[in-house]
Amino acid sequence: MSTATVVGAGVSGAAIARALTLRGWDVTISEQYAPGTVRSASGGDTRLLRMSHGPVEWYTRSAWAARSGWIDLQERTGTRIWEPVGLAWFAHGSDGFERQSQELLESLGIPVEWLSPDDARGLFPSLRTDDLAGVLFEPAAGVLHARRATQLLVDEAVAGGARLTPAHVQPVDAPHTDAVVWACGAWLPGLFPQEVEIRISRRDVFFFGADASWGGKPGFCDYEGGFYGHGELAGLGVKVASDADGAEIDPDTVERLPDAQREGDARSYAAHRFPSLAGAPVIGSRVCQYDLTTDTHLVVDRHPEHESWWLVGGGSGHSFKHGPAFGEYVADCVEGRRSPEPFHALGERTGDAGLRTRGHL
Repeated sequence: MSTATVVGAGVSGAAIARALTLRGWDVTISEQYAPGTVRSASGGDTRLLRMSHGPVEWYTRSAWAARSGWIDLQERTGTRIWEPVGLAWFAHGSDGFERQSQELLESLGIPVEWLSPDDARGLFPSLRTDDLAGVLFEPAAGVLHARRATQLLVDEAVAGGARLTPAHVQPVDAPHTDAVVWACGAWLPGLFPQEVEIRISRRDVFFFGADASWGGKPGFCDYEGGFYGHGELAGLGVKVASDADGAEIDPDTVERLPDAQREGDARSYAAHRFPSLAGAPVIGSRVCQYDLTTDTHLVVDRHPEHESWWLVGGGSGHSFKHGPAFGEYVADCVEGRRSPEPFHALGERTGDAGLRTRGHL
C-alpha cells in the first residue's frame, strides 16, 4: 500500500487526503492547530461558490465539478453545508469579465442569465443599479458553510482509514512516506521561501444586521468594485467584504480584531449598493488572510529537489470553491495519472489571470 502524508487540514489538504484515502492510500494528515481553525483561510463561516472565471476554462470546469462534490458530501453526511441561493455579478461594463464569463458558461451548458439593471433589482430587498450596465446571474451558484465543510472532508478521510495527527511538520523533519503533500496555505511560503512566491495578505469580513427580507438572498461579487458577500444566512447577517489588498501578516500572531478603516469601507459600500443597509449595525466580523500568488493561479508542483514532495497552495482567495474537484486533481498528479497544469507550476509568474475581483490591484 502506498503511503502519503498531507501537511495541513485546510480545505485543500482535507480534500487531497480524502481523495488519496478513498483510492486506497495509507494517509496521515498532520495539522498544527485543528481542521477548520479560524487561523486558516478555510476557517471562515461562509465561502462563495461560483463558476464564473472569465475566459479561463479550467477553473470554470473545476468549480462546476466541485459543486456536485460538495452537494454529494452534504447528502452523504446529512449535514447542511450548501446554500443554493445563486450569485449576482454587478457588471460596470457590457464587455468585461462578466461577459467573458457568460460566453464560457453558455458554451459549457452551465446555467447563466444576463439581467438588465431594472430586472436585477428584484434579486435583493434593495439594490442600486444606476451605475451598472447589467447583472450576470448564476442560478446554480451558492454559498458554502466553509468551516463545517472542511471538517466534513477530514471526517470522511478519517472514516476511510486516514489518521489525523497534531504536528507542526517542518521540511527538516519531513515524514518518510511515499508522498508528502505540503498543503499548508498561508504557512507554505514560510516553509519553502526559495521555491514559493506567495504573499500573505489580511482581509476583514463584516456581517450587517438586516431584517428577514434578506434571508436566502443571493451571493454577490462586484468584480470592478472589489467587494463581495451574500444575503442573510444561518443568522450570520448580510456579509460584505472588501477584496482590496491588505497588509502582510503572520497568520500565527496576528490579532484577529476588525480594522476600523476596513469597517468604514464596508459600511460605505453596503450603503451605496444596498440602500436599505445604510445605517445597519455590524453584528459580526472575521479577520482572515489570502495566500496570494502574483498571477492569481494556484500552485501545484513537485519540489525541485524532492521528487516525492508536492507543494500545493496559492489559494488567492478563490480556492475554496474547488475543494473536492481540486483534491481529485492533485491526487491524480501524485499518482502520475496526469501532469499538473503549466499555469500551476513553481517559478516566476507574470501577468494576471483575473480569477479574483479587481480589488487586489
